Amino acid sequence: MVGENMKEIHISLKQTPVVEESLTACIGYFDGLHLGHQKLIEEVKQVAEKRNTRSALITFEPDPWCVIKGLREIAHITPMKQRMRIAEAMGIEYWIILDFSKEMADLTPQDFHERVLKPLHLDTLVCGYDFHYGRKGEGDARQLQRQQDFEVHIIDEVSSEHKKISSTRIEELIKEGSMEKAARFMGRWYDMEGSVKGGSRVGRKHGFPTANLHLYELYVMPKKGVYVGAVKVQGTWHKAMINVGNNPTYNYQEQLSIEAHLLDFDRDIYDEPVTFRFLSYIREEQKFHDADALHEQLKKDLAATHSYFMEGKESALCD
Repeated sequence: MVGENMKEIHISLKQTPVVEESLTACIGYFDGLHLGHQKLIEEVKQVAEKRNTRSALITFEPDPWCVIKGLREIAHITPMKQRMRIAEAMGIEYWIILDFSKEMADLTPQDFHERVLKPLHLDTLVCGYDFHYGRKGEGDARQLQRQQDFEVHIIDEVSSEHKKISSTRIEELIKEGSMEKAARFMGRWYDMEGSVKGGSRVGRKHGFPTANLHLYELYVMPKKGVYVGAVKVQGTWHKAMINVGNNPTYNYQEQLSIEAHLLDFDRDIYDEPVTFRFLSYIREEQKFHDADALHEQLKKDLAATHSYFMEGKESALCD
């Protein structure tokens, strides 16, 4: 359970708990819970209120691509627990997780309907125009509309700047360092959650102590470089500059590190849970020839960070 207001239900082909209340639900993986997904959720809430049913979101675990392509894990924009909190804050009452197995992936569209959807006591199912289900995606939204067990509402494409809003497009933007555009597509900033771990303390020697992020989940990694950002510690957001990279000047490492210098902050937060928020890309990662050159560049990065927040962008420091 993620909270007192949303019920979490796990369903597999071997075990389908009885859902006593009639549901209006949307179905999908919902990575990023972007504006397109949010349109589905708003439709669910409106229909649920009109028809006196409960609102629900039906999703899959693990990621269907892990099962279909035989992958061990996949990086996500918003891992499952993060999506659950966002959905609950939006007013969803049931979070239904389908145990996506090889057997479920091989179900025909008719069998998926009979064995997975029909037992859920659905009154209405809301899905995107491009939703597919069943073996090799053979079933689609129009096919669902032809069955008689529940109503199906199909939502059209949601676009921004003449491009379809999709999880794939948002992932591309994050990897490009286009954090403002990614935020516009999601309706919120890109956040990564984890805890603070010990680092090399090189930043502290230059007057820029950093908090090194140990991620709880596998996230889509932003483009290497320096960002204007924010860090949430014990419920409070702090202005920060964030570096993503391999530390080419000191202690080069193959694995990318994520570290933040919090502005006007001087407290030991090792092992504390934190959220890193990416706001704007400043520059690419560089290798400096000496400590003085690095220090001078860090001062410029700090000035750019201060300048960003002086432009009336304090709203980025809110949930």
